[in-house]
Amino acid sequence: MLWSSFKNKRIGLYGMGREGQSTLTALHKYAAPLSVVSFTDEDAAAYVKNVDIIIKSPGVSLYKPLLQQALAEGVHITSATNLFMSNKPPSTRVIAVTGTKGKSTTASLMAHVLTELGCHVGLGGNIGVPLPDLLEETPDWVVAELSSYQCADFCGKPDAAILLNLYPEHLQWHGSHETYYRDKCHMVCRAGAAFVNGANEPARTLTQPFHPIWFNVDEGFSLKDGFFCDGIRPLFPVSSLPLKGEHNAQNALAILAVLKHFGFSPIAAESAFASFQALPHRLQFVRSRFGLDFVDDSISTTPETAVAALRALYRPAGVTLIAGGFDRGQDYQILVTELLARKSSVRLIAMPDTGKRLAEAALSVGIETYRVVDMAAAVDTAVRVTPQGGLVLLSPAAPSYNLYRNFEARGDDFKQKIDALKIA
Repeated sequence: MLWSSFKNKRIGLYGMGREGQSTLTALHKYAAPLSVVSFTDEDAAAYVKNVDIIIKSPGVSLYKPLLQQALAEGVHITSATNLFMSNKPPSTRVIAVTGTKGKSTTASLMAHVLTELGCHVGLGGNIGVPLPDLLEETPDWVVAELSSYQCADFCGKPDAAILLNLYPEHLQWHGSHETYYRDKCHMVCRAGAAFVNGANEPARTLTQPFHPIWFNVDEGFSLKDGFFCDGIRPLFPVSSLPLKGEHNAQNALAILAVLKHFGFSPIAAESAFASFQALPHRLQFVRSRFGLDFVDDSISTTPETAVAALRALYRPAGVTLIAGGFDRGQDYQILVTELLARKSSVRLIAMPDTGKRLAEAALSVGIETYRVVDMAAAVDTAVRVTPQGGLVLLSPAAPSYNLYRNFEARGDDFKQKIDALKIA
């Protein structure tokens, strides 16, 4: 919707977090609404029938019966993402990044590479700043990290869209894993050029009809013998990328594909990759204490991300995994299978709420397992049971909402409990 569409209209802001505040500022600056009201779940029913347009925050499910009823009654529902896409300058090109895991790091790396290549770049969406804030900057490029919530009702056409992977997630918001997959692909299939991980079966199957550009496949950009390759041509060593884990290197292939598509030399990414610093709470080394290394991967909200962390950081001296969090029906079989493959050198510390299910599955196949009630007990137990020279890894494989407001708060608590240890 163009800003002119808001003139003399009654606007409802459903949710007033960072994005809601940004949207409110933009409305007052660029539009001329008759009125603007804000509301939350608690009082939404009293407002939705008395507004012409609802701008909802990402966390508010598009599939709420209240919103579906409002749509049926003619209320227009949109989002800050769509407002940005409709009102950005035509000269600003958008690269949208999504996927079940890895999108924050990939979006940040994409923005970093373009900046190092001399472009004026804005980073926003689910990371960086809310997208309406970037309307003031008019950058050459905007790299937008978009969650499934932001993809579901996406109305714009990004110049490029990256789909890193698809794994079952966010059942509560989308209603089913099938709807989650469809909503992710909704944005990708609208793009001028789509770049899809050809090695991820759900992503490949669902986007194949739209003829995307594949990466992580032999005929495209891939990893071979320790090198980033363009087809059969080696470009530069994977070791140029300081991020740990093969999954990060695979995601970086998408960036090389995007660069080539827009006329940049993929080889120019080598020095930019080398200068990139990992984001907080993403396989982030915390410190060493008591002969142990501690790593914070609090961003991990799925079993697949925890598996990737274990593979990236495994050491024969032993790894203790701290996992568990908000329960949204995750299937932990893939994580239990990974733990079982390393049974002699791994142990599990299970936290509420999903820790109960995870612990039961791990114990049933003989994995050394401890159940705890909070982070303090988890860290204390990890120090007691991890062999010298081992690693303590927080990679929860679940969201944080049962105990923390977000994954950052969970990671910060992990660090604070490490610092507070007084074991001799």
